[in-house]
Amino acid sequence: MSVRDTYLKDYGLSEEDVRKIIAYCRKAKGYEQRLLLEAAQNTYPEIAPYLFLNLTTGLGYDRMGNIPMQRKDFQGYRRKTIETYNRYMILTGKCMI
Repeated sequence: MSVRDTYLKDYGLSEEDVRKIIAYCRKAKGYEQRLLLEAAQNTYPEIAPYLFLNLTTGLGYDRMGNIPMQRKDFQGYRRKTIETYNRYMILTGKCMI
């Protein structure tokens, strides 16, 4: 299955889990923000700054400017970044969900 067609339920995350992770992303500071940026870079390095900005501020695809991919692809990589960040946080002992 391609990233654009993989949804959070495919990663084993519920809507409630995702809300908690995104809320955590918006409040993240220091090391947790670095982990989020690393998750974005591991997901898709070319758009990592856009993924990071979206998850830390809530700024949407249309308001960020020239993202070099379609919205559906961006949203797929955003979901993958959320899943990757969740795994990183679990590995560091900070379970968000």
